Amino acid sequence: MVENRADNFYTVSASDPQGDAISLAISGGVDADKFVLGTDGGLRFNTPPNFDLPIDANGDNIYEVTLRGSAGGETAFLNFVVTVTNDREGIAVRRVISGLGETVAMDAMRSDLLVADRSGRVLVVNPATGAIAEDPFIRDNRRPGEILALAFGFPGMPYQEGIYIVTHSPTDGLWLQGFDPTQGRSLQIRLGDPWAERVTVSLVAQRELYIAIGDRSGSNAQNSASPYGKLYRVSEYCHYCYAAGPRPARLVGEPRLWGDGIQMPGGFSREADYLHLTDRGSTAFHELTRFRRDWQPLDFGWPFYEGSSALSANPPAIVNGPSIVYRLGNGRAEGTGITAGLINDGNFFKQLGQSYVFGDTRGAVFAVDRNRLSDGRLHGASVIENRTKDFAPDVGTLDTVLAFAQGGGSDHFFILDGDGEIFRVEGQS
Repeated sequence: MVENRADNFYTVSASDPQGDAISLAISGGVDADKFVLGTDGGLRFNTPPNFDLPIDANGDNIYEVTLRGSAGGETAFLNFVVTVTNDREGIAVRRVISGLGETVAMDAMRSDLLVADRSGRVLVVNPATGAIAEDPFIRDNRRPGEILALAFGFPGMPYQEGIYIVTHSPTDGLWLQGFDPTQGRSLQIRLGDPWAERVTVSLVAQRELYIAIGDRSGSNAQNSASPYGKLYRVSEYCHYCYAAGPRPARLVGEPRLWGDGIQMPGGFSREADYLHLTDRGSTAFHELTRFRRDWQPLDFGWPFYEGSSALSANPPAIVNGPSIVYRLGNGRAEGTGITAGLINDGNFFKQLGQSYVFGDTRGAVFAVDRNRLSDGRLHGASVIENRTKDFAPDVGTLDTVLAFAQGGGSDHFFILDGDGEIFRVEGQS
């Protein structure tokens, strides 16, 4: 039967050769407590089954129950198996862009999408027409190095609006670079020395610009002298606060240390005055942590904590703990690396209801009730829906989910896959 069905899906009938009245009941089975048998013989689930979040004994969407019929002192049993199948629940996913190569990051820029690839290009992509062009101003003015993160920041701010990237070079180190191609402005700030081991970096613009830099080993995440394992913030420029404006060819911004204790960031999600930082684990858990943008100090716990696991003694006195965690692995609610997604309020995308949709680098798409993010409790796999089948595209596959970006309208969003594909998610017509 298809998921979400609330009415009777089967009617039990029985006869007795002697004509005695038959009493029907649920007598056992590992999932017996999930069913209700009515006086009319109608069998239904006591809660409509959810294919994306199964609650049968072994979590495989196959529910087992035993029915008993009794008459005249004799009893017969029927072992009953119900397989719950998936309903896409109004989700349509279609590929709109392919062939971008090995991509690393994506963000929305008005009606276009910005995409960074492993070779160091920043591409401006029009998802409606399929047009793809490398930004020549960035190409000709950027410092060398691979791009680790990308964001469109400070829209409407005359000295700050632009495309921001974080780059790394084994000789040049870690840099924040910003570009406003229309005004010919740029910004280049060295964040730190070359890394000892590869890390991930995430960027997000939510009025301010936030930079999360990873520290896989944990040796620098609590060391204020190192940029690794840290959260930085670039605030809005107050152009009324100074007698003279900045130099004509320069964007304005100064990263300020805002938090520490980050392992391997997997992106940010926006929520008004709050941000949600995803962090990829290495031994036990991936996690998502909510914080208010003006909170200080911020410490995300690494290397003392990973998700809900305490890893070492003498942690910081105050740690900003996660709201959602899930284990490393390939199970239903497990993965290889969390990727930040989008918070839906039911008005933006009605088919997803009040949910937070996010991804994993193993190609999975997950969802949780958005209220779980802010109720002050720690939640795990028991509340995470695996929506991967709902998000199966018309062409191509989701292999490595790297980024989500909201579309120009209120009825769609985009997913970037690591092999250079972009998918548009919308309601089924």
